[in-house]
Amino acid sequence: MLLKLNLNILFWLQANIFNICIIFLFCFIQMSLNFLTIFKISQPYLIVIIIFLLLRNSKKTISEILLIFFGVIFDILTGTILGMHSLLFFLIKLFLDFFELKFKISKKLGEWILFSLVYFSSLLVTKLVFIVATFKFPDMFAIIFNLGSTLLIFPLVRFLIDLPKLFFNLVGK
Repeated sequence: MLLKLNLNILFWLQANIFNICIIFLFCFIQMSLNFLTIFKISQPYLIVIIIFLLLRNSKKTISEILLIFFGVIFDILTGTILGMHSLLFFLIKLFLDFFELKFKISKKLGEWILFSLVYFSSLLVTKLVFIVATFKFPDMFAIIFNLGSTLLIFPLVRFLIDLPKLFFNLVGK
């Protein structure tokens, strides 16, 4: 029984190792953005962009429990309220499934509009939970800067991810 459990954990880890490494890498990149002076007010959520793209394009879907685990780890590393990023990451998956399956937004309007709706909805719910939990209003200027910079950086990150594929298509001709 114990051997079977260990083998299941090992197979699960092997199947998800790429997603786990990518998310951990971008957790540390996200934290290092604090040291850039341009992002003194607030930094864009690169980790949210990567989670969104992994949820959309990965052959192996990321489970909700793994997203909650990464949120708790990110909360511990950044020193924020425990559970806020778990809620944000979980809501990204929830709203992505909702907007994509129910309204088929990416087929009608494109992936950037889908990301904008998913990120805005997730951020809004997360900030409302923050207000209820702490009885304080967060800095609206920082939230608007974060939202705008994340939405502006999304096409750049998407292009950089597609760049090797474009290069190999160009070289292959």
